[in-house]
Amino acid sequence: MESAASGDGGERATVLTFSLEERRYCVRVDSVASVLGVSSDESVASAADPWNAGTVSIAGGRVRVVDLARAFNSADRTTARVDDPKLLVFRLTAPDGAYYGWLVDAVDVTRTVRESDLEATRSSRLAHVRGRLEIDGESVVWLDEGAIHG
Repeated sequence: MESAASGDGGERATVLTFSLEERRYCVRVDSVASVLGVSSDESVASAADPWNAGTVSIAGGRVRVVDLARAFNSADRTTARVDDPKLLVFRLTAPDGAYYGWLVDAVDVTRTVRESDLEATRSSRLAHVRGRLEIDGESVVWLDEGAIHG
């Protein structure tokens, strides 16, 4: 089977892949400002609402954190599920000027894909799911960070 990055035709996009538990996801790389290691996730892990898991200060800016694995799967899970969680910080900002950040389990590398390879899924009916791609033989769900943060 042809990989999403091979062949001709279709508009190309570069995506950053990441993991939440056993599933792989991606977002457009140009929407991501930075990827940071998380040294202490204690306050985020204990937040009652994973969609508003707290705010952290980074280089003079504020980042509003979403614990994406808990938001998508179970609010009862904790970040103790992984040894080295990462924070994806997006270029998109909240009305108060804070950046949005997603706490994820692991971050992979960037991949160039054809948007024409994007397949609709049952989850595609959700505004924040663009669809599914196959990258390196694995199913990857493409998320729309703008739709998640409104």
